[in-house]
Amino acid sequence: MTKSLSLLLLLVLAAPALITPAFAAPLPDAATARLAAVGQALLPIVISPNASAPTKAVAAELAAYLEQISGAKFAVTNGDATRGIVLGTLADFPQTGFQTELAIRNTYDGREAFVIYTTPERVLLLGATDFAVPHAAFTLLEHLGCRWFFPAKAWEVIPQRRDLTVSLALADRPKILARRIWYGYGPFPDDKQHPLGRSCAADYTDWARHNRMAASFRVHAGHAYEAIIASHKALFAAHPEYLALTKGKRQGQQLCVSNPGVRALAVQWALDYFAKNPDKEMVSLDCADGDGHCECEPCVKLGSISNRVFGLANHAARELAKTHPGKMIGLLAYNEHSEPPDFALEPNVYVQLTMGFIRGRYTFDELRELWPQKCRSMGFYDYYSVWLWDFDKLPGGRGANLPHIAESIRKSAALGATSMDAESGNNWGVHGLGYYVANKLMWNPAADVTAITADFYAHAFGPAAAVMRRYYERWLPTATYSPLVSRQFMGLLFRDLDEAATLARDRADALARLDHLKHYLRYSHLRWLLDHEKDKAKQKALTLDILTFTYRTRYEYMNHWNAIQSTFASDAAKKFAEPGWERNNREPKPWSGAGFVTAAETEQWFRDGLAYFQPLELHEKTYDYAKLIPAATTTATNATNAASAKPAAHSQSFQRVERYALRSTNGEPLELDITTGIIAWYRDRAATRWTLQDEQRRPVVTGSLPLDGAIHKLTLPVPTAGVYIFECDDSAAGWRIQGRPGAPLVWLPQRGRKVISLGQMPELFFLVPAGTKNLQFFYSGGPLKILGPDRKLIAEVKTDDEVVTVPVPAELAGQIWSFSPHAHHQLWLLNAPNCFAASPPALLVPVKVE
Repeated sequence: MTKSLSLLLLLVLAAPALITPAFAAPLPDAATARLAAVGQALLPIVISPNASAPTKAVAAELAAYLEQISGAKFAVTNGDATRGIVLGTLADFPQTGFQTELAIRNTYDGREAFVIYTTPERVLLLGATDFAVPHAAFTLLEHLGCRWFFPAKAWEVIPQRRDLTVSLALADRPKILARRIWYGYGPFPDDKQHPLGRSCAADYTDWARHNRMAASFRVHAGHAYEAIIASHKALFAAHPEYLALTKGKRQGQQLCVSNPGVRALAVQWALDYFAKNPDKEMVSLDCADGDGHCECEPCVKLGSISNRVFGLANHAARELAKTHPGKMIGLLAYNEHSEPPDFALEPNVYVQLTMGFIRGRYTFDELRELWPQKCRSMGFYDYYSVWLWDFDKLPGGRGANLPHIAESIRKSAALGATSMDAESGNNWGVHGLGYYVANKLMWNPAADVTAITADFYAHAFGPAAAVMRRYYERWLPTATYSPLVSRQFMGLLFRDLDEAATLARDRADALARLDHLKHYLRYSHLRWLLDHEKDKAKQKALTLDILTFTYRTRYEYMNHWNAIQSTFASDAAKKFAEPGWERNNREPKPWSGAGFVTAAETEQWFRDGLAYFQPLELHEKTYDYAKLIPAATTTATNATNAASAKPAAHSQSFQRVERYALRSTNGEPLELDITTGIIAWYRDRAATRWTLQDEQRRPVVTGSLPLDGAIHKLTLPVPTAGVYIFECDDSAAGWRIQGRPGAPLVWLPQRGRKVISLGQMPELFFLVPAGTKNLQFFYSGGPLKILGPDRKLIAEVKTDDEVVTVPVPAELAGQIWSFSPHAHHQLWLLNAPNCFAASPPALLVPVKVE
């Protein structure tokens, strides 16, 4: 078994951090213990006579699960640690040893440490504290084959074994001490209709407990100034000068941090919080969300927004340390205070750097390297799913991107992070596997993602494991692959589940999970219809169908019902003049009387999806874009219009990273005009960074440009003639590229990645290889005309999110065609090179085009 007891890369700072993970040494080999035989318990569960209430609850739950597995009833008794399944803390059973493995260091590290050690007559489940006792119990159950993949009961796996043995020697503790995957909008309120008499919140809490998602300390770093103001209304009414001065007025939710009264109030806020909450480890002093920071002269003299916000936190932290050693002040590094201040933070100031909503001079990658130089105790805050970004639709948000999850968690741990917060959604249909993997990696960043997912497929779907791996891998993004979510793509997913259901027909547990995924595809079907419907009356009917369906399946947690009723329903109420649909409107909702989905409905809806989403025969080809040559010279084109057409200058504006290929014919420098900071609001972000690479993707020259809205003329010397790749990262502030008329300049889009084009795309010329009978491409965007070599209309596309097939007349194959000026989100040629130029003479294509 992989242990998470490897060394952590520690950052050496002048003063010690409050939280520095440390790990125990390996244990001696274990011996086999027999727990049950032929349905009879052989060992009792033993707890201390002084066991805490949480430990007693864990013991009862452990006994219940062991009975479900073996059919044996396990007694829970008081006793010493000489025999039995001994469950408790080191304080409960000090004579057992393992003081080194369960030691608590640096205040918090070790609170969740546990030991499992078996001998013939004893299974020792020992935690350093009450926090760790359930970790020991559920790790044992996991070792016996139990799994809790998603929060719904159907995703619980309980093996059936009348004989139970275990041999295990494990000392473990989390590498990231505070781990949280939480729901934006929260769990939906208890409506007393849970099929098992529970609640959404209880199911989430159980999933977290069973999977060791917990915290050795609790991070409180969210926006706090608003709460400070709201809690002291009379004080702020008497002292309006405590509010930020903006546009000549004292107003808003930010504070005048230079004011001595505000500084005293910040200290008192922290002291009062811990007086009321002595068990808490941290109080937030983060500023309010948004802008509006104080413009008074004393505040401006303090320097950057970061200097002001973190300076106030430092002041409060110094005072707090005098009376509350070990207690912390928490803040986010976010928005206008993303950058580190000019000074080091106090050891008891805790910062979480957000992986988004950053502004200033640095990229996120730069910030996560800079912050540990100023802060001794910190963590990271990621956005796995935000309803208003991904709407529970395929292919999901970061929570479905396993490479991102693995890279970000591992890098964060290597930088010394002690917390990881992931804002997420109760949308396990699209993000469930990602959430499950992320939680495993937060405990042990070195865990094998391939092994985790293989275990998921095997335990969740049994005989359908291979098909379900294919289902998930069709849409889970990787570093080199993003899905093209078309009607035919959806058809493949429906057929995967259909095949999986056939293979798992004798496994009721697997079929129940497949039904949940069928329901998620039903939601995807309804959303597809809504997103492509133009008639308002039909939109209203589909919206009501979605609201009713997601309400009826809310306890499966495939969709984020609380976000749906908070945003989607409220937006629809306004759009369709249905005030009763508003969440806060007390009128009965048209969906509230609907019961849970029946098996017959599930089957009918699934058959409807199979019929609607039909796979196509695709002919996708893979091209090597490492070496490009002028289209006129390739054997795959007749190129009659490649050299004779009128040259044109390519000019296009984007937001976010894009790539271009350029060609130096005789070793002459490459020339480009780059306009930066097109979106003025974002000009205070990091600079526009660009790089030029050779055909082997080796850097030739790199540079940066200010986000000033100006045109910057680049002259890029190159070592030799050849093709070079220019990549520009605009810090999401917008940029424009313009080349010289006729100069080889080719846009190289990325498969499955949405393009944010600022304005229409120009006419885009591309090669249709010789021998092509049907041109196939995925398209998502507005109306599009396809023009032949003579620029006459070949076809017109009015569909969206579809694979388009265009017959190619034999005499027009091997020629350069074009797409008329248009606006699109995604465009990907399946059987032609994805190289686009402003004119035929500028077009470059791969050496081998077939």
